[in-house]
Amino acid sequence: MKKLFYLSIAVLFILISSCSVGAEAFTEDHADFSIVYDELKIPLKTFSIFVLPREEIEVKIAEEDRNQQYIIELGGKKYESGSSFSWKAHGKSGHYPVTISRKNASGKNSEIKLNVFVLHPYSEKEGEYIHGFKIGNYPADSSKPKGFLKIEKSILDLNLTPHFKVEQFLTNQSDQLPQFIVIQEPLLLKLEYFLAEVNKAGYSAETFGIVSFYRSPYFNKKIGNGTHYSRHLFGDAVDIYIDNRGNEWMDDLNGDGKLDIKDADVLFEIAKKFDQKEKYAALQGGLSSYHANGVRGSFIHIDTRGIHVTW
Repeated sequence: MKKLFYLSIAVLFILISSCSVGAEAFTEDHADFSIVYDELKIPLKTFSIFVLPREEIEVKIAEEDRNQQYIIELGGKKYESGSSFSWKAHGKSGHYPVTISRKNASGKNSEIKLNVFVLHPYSEKEGEYIHGFKIGNYPADSSKPKGFLKIEKSILDLNLTPHFKVEQFLTNQSDQLPQFIVIQEPLLLKLEYFLAEVNKAGYSAETFGIVSFYRSPYFNKKIGNGTHYSRHLFGDAVDIYIDNRGNEWMDDLNGDGKLDIKDADVLFEIAKKFDQKEKYAALQGGLSSYHANGVRGSFIHIDTRGIHVTW
């Protein structure tokens, strides 16, 4: 009887330990201070911004963190401030890393790595192409992207944020490099915050699988999408799923032994609650779930259009 009792205790301990390990597996990777860029409050230890050549950049320290000095490492030089940093972007398109850290602080949480990507301006587009990559034409009555991020092999493994790499944002238009995409900062922030909410809801994921992100007007039309105003054309929409098995298919999130729309609906409900939270109000957007077909599993669409809508 004692043996059975001790065996039960041991099994219970293992189960509790396993649950604890699973719960601690996901880390949000937040710094111990936040920066503010273009009205976005960013606590992430890695983030990316997208600017035009020679654009004026201002990065502020969040008001609640202005009780000390900070150091920015920029272009091989260091500057100090307790409130904000301003500088002019490089005149040449490319990737320019910046580090902002608390002065005299040590530890992995005391700095934020900021990837500054200088875009290829929209004005470099000639006809339907930009440097050989087909974009097509944006509607005459809509806004145009300010520029395009050039994706080359050298940056594929680069983290845009703690849990998302450049390679995840490649288009389905071509399997060749380079590619040119449009990408917006609010979507990156929403992906990170939403990933954290999904994990808090009990669904383990280190990142999301991405079905579709940027679609050029040319490619959007080619695949039969009739709308000229899809948020995918403007770099602030993404179709995502959870894929812990690595088979590029939505996992069985509701545990019914089937892989279908009900799994996407699990994410849909979490995303709906996400958009309703006041702290995420600036990241609200469109939301929908989609059935699996013969080539991919179910998924949900999220974007940051500014208002919460579902379909």
